[in-house]
Amino acid sequence: MDIAQRHDGVDLPIVSDGVRVVGESFEEMTDATGRKWCVLTPHADGTRYTVRRKQSRGSFDTSLVCRCDGQKVELSGNVGRYNRADNVWNYDLAETLQKASDYVAQEYGLPGFTAGECRVKPSLSKHDYDLGLWSEWTGAVFRELHVTRNYYVGSEALACEAMRYMGEQRASRVAKGKYGDETIVFGKQHGKLHKRLVVYRKAQEMLAHAKGDEAKKRVKASEEYQFARDMGLIRIECKWGRDFLRDNGLRFVGDANMAKVISIFERESGFLLNVSADRAARVVSEMPSKIRSSALHWIRGDDLRVLLPRATYFRHVKALREFGIDATEPRSKQEGAAETLQRLLDDLPQFELRELPAPDWYGLPDLSRRAA
Repeated sequence: MDIAQRHDGVDLPIVSDGVRVVGESFEEMTDATGRKWCVLTPHADGTRYTVRRKQSRGSFDTSLVCRCDGQKVELSGNVGRYNRADNVWNYDLAETLQKASDYVAQEYGLPGFTAGECRVKPSLSKHDYDLGLWSEWTGAVFRELHVTRNYYVGSEALACEAMRYMGEQRASRVAKGKYGDETIVFGKQHGKLHKRLVVYRKAQEMLAHAKGDEAKKRVKASEEYQFARDMGLIRIECKWGRDFLRDNGLRFVGDANMAKVISIFERESGFLLNVSADRAARVVSEMPSKIRSSALHWIRGDDLRVLLPRATYFRHVKALREFGIDATEPRSKQEGAAETLQRLLDDLPQFELRELPAPDWYGLPDLSRRAA
């Protein structure tokens, strides 16, 4: 997550990795005693400076990024993952906020993230009026939020099958990218984040994040990895940017709660879970590319004699027979063609995506166990 809160009228400890100052010109000078001086000539509209974010690295290749300019406290990163060997399951919203507050307080002596007070907006844009966003909070705001849920299908082979199926789905007006049978991304992958949905096989993701052979060996030997692999664990992750959070009533910490987060997550990911699989496409996915189109036309009931040149027709009919399909006539006119198609469908691996809660042996440090 990425969270920030302003504390007006106070002097908080500066947290930074240096300050970047921008002016009209910069000159180094040495006086008679040998001391060096830096002279900055400001722009006409004044000197501009930026407080750099400070990255803190924890164990197991984890990190968080914090910044405080004396009034505004900012924190970004996977707070629940910090200093943990894995994040197969993570904390809920309230617990994550508590961990974020504990971190900035213990590490830098900064105040924690709070909701503040709710008040009616002094001015209302048409956009906010149309969405019913009448109020605002004086406390912390989310600028980015990632929400995950784990599902299982029973084995790695079925997980690959489920990923192939979900890779065939489309979300309205959303771009899609596929990376083998391991990752599917719905949404723009570059530029400003609005919303993005990522589906991936968790066991493979754990290996991908392990740096070096020794780290990969440790991951493979872990109970968490073996459990994720054997269960065919698939994770669905929603990533929401600040505009999406604002439009859906999640910008202010005071407005956000787990029930609202779950409701929006299920709405955004429902197109993957609440539809019947178009398994006809999977029937032809293992066929040579030259005859896939002809196979799909036959499944749909089209007459290949009309669609293909004579020589191509006979060549494709012969090739399709090797896959148990008689395409000499349209499927709708063939006796037993429906049974042939059903047999092909039945031969495909069957899977069901089911939500996977954390097992009893899986513990979250300091806080209660629960599925992310």
